[in-house]
Amino acid sequence: MKITLGIAELIGALIGDGYIYRKNRKYQIGIVGSPLTDKEYLKKLKELISQEWKKAVKIKLRSGALRMVFDSKEICGFLINDMKMFHGKGKCQNIKIPKKIYENWDLARHTIRGIADTDGSVFVSKKPGIEKYPCIEITTTSKNLSNQLRKLLDENGFRVTTRIEKRKKPNPNALPSYKITLNGKKNLKKWVDEIGFTNPYKKERALNYLKY
Repeated sequence: MKITLGIAELIGALIGDGYIYRKNRKYQIGIVGSPLTDKEYLKKLKELISQEWKKAVKIKLRSGALRMVFDSKEICGFLINDMKMFHGKGKCQNIKIPKKIYENWDLARHTIRGIADTDGSVFVSKKPGIEKYPCIEITTTSKNLSNQLRKLLDENGFRVTTRIEKRKKPNPNALPSYKITLNGKKNLKKWVDEIGFTNPYKKERALNYLKY
């Protein structure tokens, strides 16, 4: 299966808020989103899946979240065997961008878009002399993924900072999270021009912040 730009983006969404299930002859791929902010985004992913993988997708509200799922032995095999994507228990702390994508910036930037559309946030913070300072931040519990994102973005001209946030109460055993942050209007404009957002909610926020 050829890795198109669309497939690279879908892989990014799966890295962020997706899962791959393969057990007892059941082969399922799913992506989870917020019913408040991701409804239109999941519709766009549904169109992309239909375009790239020719699969019919169901979107349902369950346990307070929107869940988009489809079954495919072939695509599960492609993701697990060809792309070497981690699946099952431990996915969150072990997931990373597949090597074939990581080594090709044109593919990687689409995968990064999918990651940011799911596990990213666009917001403004207050700085001395600046009322609304725009930021893009991606949060992950995978150290490998955070290192990949930092390196890819650094090498392609983005100004990136990273930090580790250790979890304390109420669950001291929770995994630390790695935050990859791009601060400032120049970073935001470069992101919109070169990577962009498919998630309408995040895209609208980014474009509004560029107007300030």
